[in-house]
Amino acid sequence: MKTPLVSIIIPTYNSIAFLQQTVESTLNQSYTNIEVIVIDDGSTDNTQTLFDDFKRKGVQCYKVKNKGASNARNIGLSKAKGNYIQFLDSDDILHKDKIELQLKKMLQVNADLSFTYWANFSKDISKHDDFRFIDINYSKICTGKDVMVSYGIDNWFVIPVAWLVHKSLIEKAGAWNVNITNNDDGEYFSRILYHSKKVICIDKILGYYRVLPTDSLSSLNSLNKFESAFKSYGLITELLKKDKNTDLLSYSKRMYYHLYIWAEKEYPSLSKKAAKEFDKLKANSFLSKKKKYWICIEWFGLFYGTIIYKNSVKILVKIRKVCRF
Repeated sequence: MKTPLVSIIIPTYNSIAFLQQTVESTLNQSYTNIEVIVIDDGSTDNTQTLFDDFKRKGVQCYKVKNKGASNARNIGLSKAKGNYIQFLDSDDILHKDKIELQLKKMLQVNADLSFTYWANFSKDISKHDDFRFIDINYSKICTGKDVMVSYGIDNWFVIPVAWLVHKSLIEKAGAWNVNITNNDDGEYFSRILYHSKKVICIDKILGYYRVLPTDSLSSLNSLNKFESAFKSYGLITELLKKDKNTDLLSYSKRMYYHLYIWAEKEYPSLSKKAAKEFDKLKANSFLSKKKKYWICIEWFGLFYGTIIYKNSVKILVKIRKVCRF
């Protein structure tokens, strides 16, 4: 039986310091029927000087005009011939057994999508912080829609390096949205998850996510980035509203809540904008586990409910201190 071809797509922009290590992690895979596709999105840091060596090792390398990572991924998809797709950022690293272990299990149970645990690292992958979702009941997560409901109710997520995707899902999900610059991966994988009929988790750390100073939600340091993230959440919400399962909207509530938290101190008007979208969605939330806080939110809305809850907590703390004397 012929083994399936796996395409690994790596968009890169001015990541010459990390790209070689990333590519080496793909070439060192224990599963060998792979093609590696590097799309240089108009780098200005001499990234192309690595291409001759990459090509000698069988890597496909392309230089395109700078139009963003989503455009580069779309070009990569147009070149890919694999039955399965691994998206890989140019500073992240794959464990040598990632493709083999994921693909083997996917074929055994006829899954169209799988993810693994991953680890955050800065320079040395031997010094990392693990992401293990020990509180998630994976036995109840069978489809991509189940994953999104769990995102909202259990407050977790999966990053691109952790996924392995069957090409049938790529065809259903369509292209990456080139008009989104923040949460473009979240919007894209929401479409992947929406169409997935069987998702499995490989409970091993098989992906390594490089944390840079500009990473995390706090990097939403401009109005444009906020609006892009806000737009992506709107697109995801509209997709989920097409389904009869309103529990899916708990995923949207989670996204708007975290956007609200990010903007709460420095950008109160933006925070209020995210809170309004949170309030519009009639669905459950991981916040319901905080019963008193959840009551305030349901009565007064996220923005004012949070203010009231925080002030009431401060008052109770003061009362308790007074009662001690």
